[in-house]
Amino acid sequence: MNTIAQWGKPVAMLAIALSTVGYLNAPSRAVSDSTTGNVTQKSESNGSGRQGNVQLAQGLVGQCRAAKQRIFVYPERSTTSQSIRTLAPNELVTLADTGAGGWIAISAPIAGYVRASELKPCPGGTRPPTPAPSPSPSPSPSPDTQPPSQGGTQGGSNVCRKVINPPEGLAVRNTPVISAPRVSGVYVGNTVKLASPREYQKDSQGRTWVKISQPTTGWISSGFPNGNLGPEFSCP
Repeated sequence: MNTIAQWGKPVAMLAIALSTVGYLNAPSRAVSDSTTGNVTQKSESNGSGRQGNVQLAQGLVGQCRAAKQRIFVYPERSTTSQSIRTLAPNELVTLADTGAGGWIAISAPIAGYVRASELKPCPGGTRPPTPAPSPSPSPSPSPDTQPPSQGGTQGGSNVCRKVINPPEGLAVRNTPVISAPRVSGVYVGNTVKLASPREYQKDSQGRTWVKISQPTTGWISSGFPNGNLGPEFSCP
């Protein structure tokens, strides 16, 4: 009997020790499992957020926006550069990038940069604006009214044209270059008299320049290559 009692004490102590070890290990596994789950969930959440931001940024390219008011288009992200076009209020543009430094690139109606704060959603949504349909072909004008494709001169005198675009009118410059100093301006609806002999120049951007003698001597842009001036007509 004494021998059995002596063996019973170590067995009881061993059972208590094993139960204690099991009790300590259980929370450890629970904490480990919980931590692993949190890290996995956070990683998946961060990855999903980054992917969503990238898709959102890429989605801006090709969207439609409209000018809040009369704004200028620049060749660079800076107002210190010479503006290359003026947009009329509510004129539609197509976005070409996701924007940077308060500026955003556009691809239509001309490639350049505008201030993002000066744009608003298009009335019909964010789809790119539909290009205007090409006008029906018209009979070719006589040789004395057809400007040459490159720089040149033509005979004739007392020929005028009316300014029809853009809404803010045309700048008169002392040379046929967009960066040349502005010497005057002509409002839409006013008439200009072409120089005699008539002179035309086309710059590297495809813009056509026409030399005028009235209301002041200089060069005005007829468009890309046309569109800013109406048909030629005889004038005093």
